[in-house]
Amino acid sequence: MYQNNQNKAEEVLIPDYNLFDIGGFIYTQYNKDKLSFNAGVRFDNRHLQSQAMMVGNVQKFTAFSKSFSNVSASAGISYQASNEITLKANVAKGFRAPNMAELASNGAHEGTLRYEVGSPSLKSEDSYEADGGMEINTEHVSFSANLFYNYIHHFIFYRRVQNAAGADSLLHDAGTNQDLQVFRFSQQTAYLYGGELHVDVHPHPLDWLHFENTFTYVRAQFTQAIDGSINVPFIPAARYISELRSNFLSKGKRWKNVYAMITADYTFRQNHPFTGFDTETPTSDYLLFNAGIGTDIAHNGKTLFTIALAANNLGNIAYQNHLNRLKYLDVNNVTGRQGIYEMGRNFSIKVNVPLDFKISHS
Repeated sequence: MYQNNQNKAEEVLIPDYNLFDIGGFIYTQYNKDKLSFNAGVRFDNRHLQSQAMMVGNVQKFTAFSKSFSNVSASAGISYQASNEITLKANVAKGFRAPNMAELASNGAHEGTLRYEVGSPSLKSEDSYEADGGMEINTEHVSFSANLFYNYIHHFIFYRRVQNAAGADSLLHDAGTNQDLQVFRFSQQTAYLYGGELHVDVHPHPLDWLHFENTFTYVRAQFTQAIDGSINVPFIPAARYISELRSNFLSKGKRWKNVYAMITADYTFRQNHPFTGFDTETPTSDYLLFNAGIGTDIAHNGKTLFTIALAANNLGNIAYQNHLNRLKYLDVNNVTGRQGIYEMGRNFSIKVNVPLDFKISHS
């Protein structure tokens, strides 16, 4: 792949650059009886050529050239212990080259209301990962459990930049006429671990009823503390989702595939923020209730359109997601709360119209 990037807008965040990627891989799979094995290896090379660039009478970007290459590999095994139970395990080595934003940013990022500064000296991320899981499928219950561990050399993240007095560094953005906090990309060795549990109860003969429950958890830490904090930034909090869903009229004539559902979505408090350089703060927990109904409208056995109604955040809860980059904006003078909150109670309607036609010509 060859890519050429040029700035055409008035505001410039990254420089003009050329990028060339090339890679190749080998993959194999073996199956015998209840055992399945797969493995693969891949080599990739990326070459970046960044261009010098003047903005006004000031040189905003200097030219540089970078090459990144590495080998990725993985191997996995799946064993069907019985008709209901399947066991899986995988090991892998991977890498990711830093992108141009991480290497060379120097400007206001309007999407996050931050002034971002890249680091041309960044190295490729290099990871070693292992995961395992189990699936159980019976007539009345489906269950799956998956765990993972990932060790990453040169993990790339960004953090706040502080001035000599220990306060936040601020740069004025003429486009928004605001003082923006400065963030710089950096890297450090880190490890992540976690898992996911999923249970789907579908009791027979009540084939139309499903009760699904999902729990996810991720924990991430640096191997060495950075400014007194060992936690990796921008990590989602644990989350539990419970959904009760009913399906009717799978073979109806006018109305078919009718469904109704209600969901409880609970996000736990994130007590492990990256507090180095005052980059993050803890985020409170919240519970959301959502509901929805939908159906296919059919005629002569053919679906004319599908209509779905949804209502989210029925309790109109004021909450912030830990991954919300706008959480740290100034206090809103109307609400007295800091930062921008997620959407409150909202309703939506969606209509899907399938189009099936042929164009013939003689």
